[in-house]
Amino acid sequence: MKYDLRWLKTIDDDHLDLRYRVLRIGLPKGSEYYPGVDDDAKTRFICVYNEKKIIGCATLQLDAKAGCKYRIRGMAVDPDFRNKGIGSDMVKNLQNEVSKENTGIWCNARIRAVSMYSRCGFKIVSDIFEISGIGPHYDMEWRPKLSK
Repeated sequence: MKYDLRWLKTIDDDHLDLRYRVLRIGLPKGSEYYPGVDDDAKTRFICVYNEKKIIGCATLQLDAKAGCKYRIRGMAVDPDFRNKGIGSDMVKNLQNEVSKENTGIWCNARIRAVSMYSRCGFKIVSDIFEISGIGPHYDMEWRPKLSK
């Protein structure tokens, strides 16, 4: 399958719609928008397109924690395009980007995404915890020195 991966500086309605459909099931419309993050000029977005349709997205937020300068948020892959390596490709691009600054990335990983993050070199660094309305998660992190 052919797809294009693009870095963007702003978020659009198609990106927000994908985030809502995948990550905010049962939550009110508008909960897919992250105030203070999506409108921060330092935030960057990675999106994957199949032809002109957005099929994957992730947000790279400046949010330092435990030696990691950045945080992944809002990572979603359209259910019709899962298990094709799209999520891993996005994560690898995020890792390459932050490696330029010799720093790592952390995230709140949903249980179903833990194995994908682990394949990309992320380590679980917390006990399991619940995010209200969304479900169980682990904090995970990746640092260039941990992945070697």
